[in-house]
Amino acid sequence: MDHEVRGAPTGARRRGVADYVRRPVFLGGLAVGLAIVLGLVLWLALRGGGGKPASRAAPSAASIQRLQAVASSVGHPVYWAGPQPSYTYELSRTKDGRLYVRYLPPGVKLGSSSSNYLTIGTYPQRNAFSTLQATAKTQGARTIQLPADGLAFQYKRRPTSVYLAYPGSDYQIEVFDPSPARALRLVTSGAVRPLVAAPTVAASRAASVRQLRSLAASLAHPIFWVGARTGDTYELTRTKDGSVYVRYLPRGVRVGDRTHRYLTIGTYPHSNAFAALKATAAKNRVPTIALDNGGLAFVDRKSPTSVYVAYPDVDLQVEVFDPVPRRALELVRAGRVGPVR
Repeated sequence: MDHEVRGAPTGARRRGVADYVRRPVFLGGLAVGLAIVLGLVLWLALRGGGGKPASRAAPSAASIQRLQAVASSVGHPVYWAGPQPSYTYELSRTKDGRLYVRYLPPGVKLGSSSSNYLTIGTYPQRNAFSTLQATAKTQGARTIQLPADGLAFQYKRRPTSVYLAYPGSDYQIEVFDPSPARALRLVTSGAVRPLVAAPTVAASRAASVRQLRSLAASLAHPIFWVGARTGDTYELTRTKDGSVYVRYLPRGVRVGDRTHRYLTIGTYPHSNAFAALKATAAKNRVPTIALDNGGLAFVDRKSPTSVYVAYPDVDLQVEVFDPVPRRALELVRAGRVGPVR
């Protein structure tokens, strides 16, 4: 297994710190403290390079649509760091439920043993949030506040890894990058988020235009769409990280449909979204498209069904997905993508 995989926390089979904290206290404070420390040591050691790697299926190349389909099928959030158009998305899964999305540059083969590539791991971890808090405290590591009340910390002995968790979630996220600064920057910028198909805070529901406007007002930021469409149902979905999706469902399609065949506009919180989009496009040599109001967009070459959009001084990224290649681009070029008004 690659270094980032070996350094990953194991699944829910292993106890987290919170399990020890909740045990009855028979031997006084010393025993409780010792239990917590032992729990933390086990949590870190069993997930470090010294443990036996969990068996996994052979890694495979995955389009964004396939990543979304996997996220939908497993029934829990699967995290990534957003699109990198010239990269191959390598998907790996272990028998204990861990999933990895690794970003391979052009020319790098699937299954490469090198640990030089950005990897996002999503791991089953009971009481992930409280476990992360306790681990950071024991290490003396500073925690980082994230949107939706999430927390993160950078592993002191291996700063190439940053760990994230959210309240009420039994999943932990590891962001590994050979550059510790880049790993931390991806987390603090809001680039690490669930894929489109990840489960939501509340079930998807049908929404009227008035309800979409009301939500935008309550969030104090725009929600993007492509305007009203007669006969379509507007399906509204929200995730724990603050992402909002408006999906256009034709007549006869039920809200919550699990397929990926319908036009969807995603609005994602993302610090410095405009600068991040320009940097990503430049790094991957992807041309940008100038939009009204100073906006920019680019197409994911490996998945031309998605176009990404950002505007100056707006901490939001917009994804326009349409199952028909280039149709999303046509909507963006035509100026159809804009805030609900």
